[in-house]
Amino acid sequence: MADEQRRRACEQLRGAFVWSPAADVLELRDAIVVQVELPGVEQDRIVVEIIDGDLVVRGERPCPRLDEPEDLETDPVYRLVERVYGRFARRFRLPAGVDVARVGARLADGLLSITIPKACARTPKRFCLRID
Repeated sequence: MADEQRRRACEQLRGAFVWSPAADVLELRDAIVVQVELPGVEQDRIVVEIIDGDLVVRGERPCPRLDEPEDLETDPVYRLVERVYGRFARRFRLPAGVDVARVGARLADGLLSITIPKACARTPKRFCLRID
């Protein structure tokens, strides 16, 4: 019975963004780094975009065994389900002065790290003024 309830819940969640993964935004001297927790999400199910000055991370963690037939001899019966499945999306406003052409992303151990380098800042020109 619990497995059937889980199946129905997953089917209902398919059409909308259903979860918002935890994230950290760090500012370094030369870059902004956004880290998003995505355990169990495969790289080919993640999209990273820059839209109107925002970093958008979206994708899907599929519900396991949703389309497979039930076999109580070999398949488990779920007694407790706390993990969230389905589509997700996060949007982060980027500060002015970042170089969106050089964005890099890496997925390792369920943590997506996106590095957005800061544009080369102009250093103030300094000169000595001689006062007579």
